Amino acid sequence: MAGLAIALHPAPWTIALVGLTGVLSTDANDNGPATTLEQTMLAGEHESSRFAAIFGRYNGVAATFGSLGALTQGWLSHIHSFSNSYVGFYALIPLGIIGWWLAHSLDIPELSIDSKRYKSLKDSPVRNRIIQLSTLFAFDSAAGGLTSSAWLSYYLTTRYHASASLLGYIFFVFAILSALSMFIAPFLAARIGLVATMVTTHFASNCIFITAAFCGHLTLAVIFMMLRSSLSQMDIPTRQALIMAVVPQEDRMAAAAVTNAARYSVRPEAPTASAALQHLALAAPLVAAGSIKLFYDIALLIWARKGRYLTRTV
Repeated sequence: MAGLAIALHPAPWTIALVGLTGVLSTDANDNGPATTLEQTMLAGEHESSRFAAIFGRYNGVAATFGSLGALTQGWLSHIHSFSNSYVGFYALIPLGIIGWWLAHSLDIPELSIDSKRYKSLKDSPVRNRIIQLSTLFAFDSAAGGLTSSAWLSYYLTTRYHASASLLGYIFFVFAILSALSMFIAPFLAARIGLVATMVTTHFASNCIFITAAFCGHLTLAVIFMMLRSSLSQMDIPTRQALIMAVVPQEDRMAAAAVTNAARYSVRPEAPTASAALQHLALAAPLVAAGSIKLFYDIALLIWARKGRYLTRTV
């Protein structure tokens, strides 16, 4: 229904109304209220040693199909010869029906578990642990919001005059690289640990991201951003696995809910901060986002060492 509304009447107020309902995400994964339920369902009764592999496939498949969406939009913009093609939104109608059918056919694992076992955060013995993780993830999410996909599209268009069709192809490559990294992340985590995988790949990607701000040509900037995409998303499946692994099963729902809420609650303020930073320089949000994320990586490493989670390889 959201796709139909935008395709038929692509006015700013329509897009704003659809966006405020929360039914249309701008990200292929790791976004939206369903994430909490999905994380808990996927963890289910599985052993913690399988969490990284499960979340790697979950996020990798989402990113792969997200890349196909970016490719399709770039192709549509090219054949229609205008920069704001809304034809692609019609595709959400059959996709929505398929998604409903798939969801309806799912086995619901939580129905086999006594609901009384799920506890609220105030009753959890790991309450402080969850709050600490939520705070850390909120900083990371706030920094990510400074350079969302929408802002990157604006940045590449404004600074390098990239066309809409070219942006579609660029974001297709970004998403493919991100998907591959998510599939690879569990194998790396099995060898060096969840936190080590999160920190090392994230730290390197943020250094690359900051460097991209100083590129004078589109090709060079895209190459650096491609390198960043091949590393930056490895922390998504490992982060979700870490949350599920460091809390008891009955606390997973609360842990997922609170950590996700912390991430989402700081995102709306990020575009305003990004706009303010652009008064300093157009690429200032890139530098700010990368710098904040570097501090997040260091803080996460310190937290893991204190909690003795650094060598955890589940």
